[in-house]
Amino acid sequence: MTPALVVVGAGPRGTGVLERIAANLAEVYGDHPLDIHLVDPHPPGGGRIWRHDQSPLLWMNSHAEDVTLFTDDTVEMAGPVTPGPDLAAWAAAYRESTLPPPAVAAGPELDAEIRGLTPAGFASRRLQSAYLGWVHARVRAALPPQVTVHEHRRAAVRVEGAPDGLQRVWPAGSDTPLTADAVLFTLGHLDTEPDDEQRALTAFAARHGLTHLPPAYTADSDLSALAPGAPVLVRGLGLAFVDLMVLVTEGRGGRYTTGADGRLVYHPSGAEPVLYAGSRRGVPYRSKIGYGWQGDPPPLPRFLTAEVVDALHATAGPGGPDFTRDLWPLIDKELGWAHYHRLFTTRPGATRIAWDDFAEKYAAAAPLSEELRTLVATAV
Repeated sequence: MTPALVVVGAGPRGTGVLERIAANLAEVYGDHPLDIHLVDPHPPGGGRIWRHDQSPLLWMNSHAEDVTLFTDDTVEMAGPVTPGPDLAAWAAAYRESTLPPPAVAAGPELDAEIRGLTPAGFASRRLQSAYLGWVHARVRAALPPQVTVHEHRRAAVRVEGAPDGLQRVWPAGSDTPLTADAVLFTLGHLDTEPDDEQRALTAFAARHGLTHLPPAYTADSDLSALAPGAPVLVRGLGLAFVDLMVLVTEGRGGRYTTGADGRLVYHPSGAEPVLYAGSRRGVPYRSKIGYGWQGDPPPLPRFLTAEVVDALHATAGPGGPDFTRDLWPLIDKELGWAHYHRLFTTRPGATRIAWDDFAEKYAAAAPLSEELRTLVATAV
């Protein structure tokens, strides 16, 4: 029987496994035959989270130039490097007609997005799906001819060992398991069973005629239960909240225009619920848009250097340095140094003294000291 590998999950992680197999197989396995079974109910490449079949309003939160499934010389690994285009370079090659169109039915909206994507831009998840589908197809084509890939568009519902040392994997709805010499779980985002708190909230909502939506990937939640004008309490201000807000505003016909002052103005459709959002952190996370040093970055590290850490270890005794006592004050001062350097060099109106004067006094002050707090209060 041909040796078999079952990969449960055919999204980016599963595609990454195939890429590494293609790169290393000749050296570690020779020209022996191999069956690879991909088990995933969603299309390979994008998988569930990055599938094409979701709202075009849902975007990624990383710059296009930072998204790739390929390796380069910065990756520490034993296998060979097989470079390939990142998302931005792939879009550029598509625009220049040096790559074929995406495998998905792009349509005019996705085609326009590809043509307008910049390296520092943010892509929709549908565009990411097109890129990942292309990567998956390229990786499949790079596998040697003795490797056969079988796709099973179903979820894996059971895995168990067998007396012969092999493993059995049951795809949903199948009475016949897949027999594997090895099974890899490349699952990425996972759903979870409701915990005691979630079950209590669901029961409370049922008793009072309310709706409780447990934590989930927002694109898969049934948001139709959130009626127009209904008050909705949202726990959390992270990415899931951003997805929710977009889907129940623009996703329900709301739109933005640019006002005379250059600011965006939202025009509701009337179909939106009323969101009351909060989190343990208390405020939304800062956007990554436009992140980067303006001007020269500060010389880092300045206070928590390798030499300082070595000295702490040399003098701390058998237990080593204490984090709260020895390390945290230096970490705090290091982070403050980077923060105030950026503040002084990008927002001079927010400061009262020259940077050189502040830097000298900041470096001389003890970490977490009253002297440091007074300096900041005086200078900022």
